[in-house]
Amino acid sequence: MSTSIEPHKLDEPGFIVAWRSKKEFKAGKNLDKVMTLGEAMKEAEKLSQKGDGNTYWAEAVPKTFAPH
Repeated sequence: MSTSIEPHKLDEPGFIVAWRSKKEFKAGKNLDKVMTLGEAMKEAEKLSQKGDGNTYWAEAVPKTFAPH
């Protein structure tokens, strides 16, 4: 049972920074740098402050697809 309102703890590993362009139909994930949730949130906030027209957020590393 979680003791906080957040579903993940800030020190939980396995998160990346994802982004989406506000002006173009482009999006991506920075899969080369896996970090904790807290680190990913700080990195996304730092990138958002650049003002390059993109939106950044912390996201769990996507699971590899395996057909049934």
